[in-house]
Amino acid sequence: MKLIEAGSKILFSRVGQVLANATLVMIVANILGPEGQGHYSLTMALAMLMASLLGGGMGLAAVPPLRQGKIRPTRMFAAQMIWVVGMVGVMFLLGWGSTFGYLREVLGEHLGWSRHLGYVVAVAAVGILGFETFSYDLLARGRLVVGAAVNGFRAVGHLGLIAVLAVTGSLTFDRTVGALALAQACGMLMMLYILVREIRRGKTVVAAPVDTVASVSAQANVEEVPDDLNERSLLAIIGYNLRRGWLGQISAVAYFLLLRLDQGLLEHYRGAAEVGIYSIAVYLGEMLWLLPGALTPLLVHSSAAHASDPERDRTAAKAVRLGILVTLAVGVPLLFLVDPMLKIFAGGEYASAGGAFKALLPGIVIFAPGAVLAGDFIGRGKPHWNTQASALTVLVNIVVGVQLIPVHGAMGAAWSSTIAYACGTFVMLARFRRATGMSLRGMILGQHRRMIVPADDESST
Repeated sequence: MKLIEAGSKILFSRVGQVLANATLVMIVANILGPEGQGHYSLTMALAMLMASLLGGGMGLAAVPPLRQGKIRPTRMFAAQMIWVVGMVGVMFLLGWGSTFGYLREVLGEHLGWSRHLGYVVAVAAVGILGFETFSYDLLARGRLVVGAAVNGFRAVGHLGLIAVLAVTGSLTFDRTVGALALAQACGMLMMLYILVREIRRGKTVVAAPVDTVASVSAQANVEEVPDDLNERSLLAIIGYNLRRGWLGQISAVAYFLLLRLDQGLLEHYRGAAEVGIYSIAVYLGEMLWLLPGALTPLLVHSSAAHASDPERDRTAAKAVRLGILVTLAVGVPLLFLVDPMLKIFAGGEYASAGGAFKALLPGIVIFAPGAVLAGDFIGRGKPHWNTQASALTVLVNIVVGVQLIPVHGAMGAAWSSTIAYACGTFVMLARFRRATGMSLRGMILGQHRRMIVPADDESST
């Protein structure tokens, strides 16, 4: 019942986040135009990539020792703060490097950056990195809903700031990026405030309905947490986190590339204005994925149950079906509404984004099970299955995109993504089927006749 309650709260927060993000995207696209929207989308992608690369899995790796009581929360928090502050220095050094020379010319030409915008992007990247790091600490304390709630508040606040700039006629590209940076920084500070308040209260870690330690510890290379971790130096704790968290971080980078690399190819072949048009279709698709993604943290818990638990696989299969149904329930009406919506809210310049979205929609629906199964694979201690599927999807997207994008532009990017998403989902469903012995009919229709599989199959890589 606690999981159902948590899932409902997460889903409610996700719906609010989807609506706020959709409104924000339409406002920005309408005012900045396709080229400005393309520059904004690529800039946001760069900030996300910087955060993913420099995060180091510092939050992810902290969960097992915190859950097992092997380290005091204050010690882990101090180590994480040293890392975050260090990455602030790295990001601002990169921002400084973007103000002159060849890099300055490239960023100005392809992303539309003014001379000092790199510093603003660095703030956005720091906000994303810090938010992710501290949200895992709260997850370790049994606070499953906090991250989704803060995300919802952050999205609404971001929309409010953009709306004020739009109404006052002062929404420029630089100010749009500044609003993004401010929203991300505020989200990080909110998470930091909640975490510090809990630590100061001396609240103990709350046990999850199913042991999260097993799932996330497995994601961090399946090691036992050393008993002397609390006595180690802060630098040694940072090193421990980096060793344990790298696998999950690779998965995060691969997933990011899955979502954004086609826009980079599109900019290379067709320019920023084409990216701006295509990005509207991409944002609509990603917002649909937020809905089945609400099931992911719950499956991290439920799929960590022992393999002998008969409900574990059935719960995951039900989540797959629910993810598909939720995506279809919202996606099918959008299929008919997207063209008039774009005409009303974004303007005629984005008319072709409707066709790109329709080409993306089959892939979005097909990939919904992948968005759900990502949590199941983490719970089973198989996060590398997510990485492998993402890597394959990225590879297919590149190979097909290089053939289609130069000729067909945004439509080519959309179809290459749909083909890539289908390949990635096929791999993830095949992995799930092999791990559970469940037939495809059992997964999709709920008829659970198990196949005969090797007893040690689930431990395979």
